[in-house]
Amino acid sequence: MKNSWTGGEIARQADQGGELAVAVHRCEPGAFERLIDRFERPLFTYAHGILQNAFDAQEVVQDAMMRAHKALTRQYDEERCAALAVRPWLFRTVRNLCLNKRRSKRSALEESLESFDDGRLGPFVSLEGSELERKEEVELLRRAMALLPVDARELIVLRFMEEMSYAEIAKTVGQSEAALRGKVFRSLKLLRDALESKGVAYAM
Repeated sequence: MKNSWTGGEIARQADQGGELAVAVHRCEPGAFERLIDRFERPLFTYAHGILQNAFDAQEVVQDAMMRAHKALTRQYDEERCAALAVRPWLFRTVRNLCLNKRRSKRSALEESLESFDDGRLGPFVSLEGSELERKEEVELLRRAMALLPVDARELIVLRFMEEMSYAEIAKTVGQSEAALRGKVFRSLKLLRDALESKGVAYAM
């Protein structure tokens, strides 16, 4: 299945991380370091998408990893670790920590996606052009993302940057897949509008 964001194939992750969780639970040498290596960067990207602050995002990810270590080694038994869908579990932990951090920093951008209609849709990142053009396009995209409500940024990161399935996103944010599909569409419309406001054409 093609990814409408990158044009590539959507990653199919059959391995949900249960074996790695068991290894951490058993305190096998290097297991927790492998967990960090596998998830630290995407978790930071996700946290930064919500918080728009690199220091806060780094702090949240470090806190989330420490909480994960405690849960896997002290709170969960081996059976629970083996059955754990690690990726959405970690993303949900980061999400909760981000939302806690934001509670004292509410802004006008926190308007709910429910207030926006679906409108026209279209992918935004061109796979053509020079490396410099692509870098400029990515920077414009980053700036446009910063203009969106936090829930729109979150869904775009999860669906099109982390390439999560709707089932994984549902586990992460605690909503139904049907509701999420509509919200992803609305998020894309908001991003398209933000890009158009900066004079960026988008492909249909």
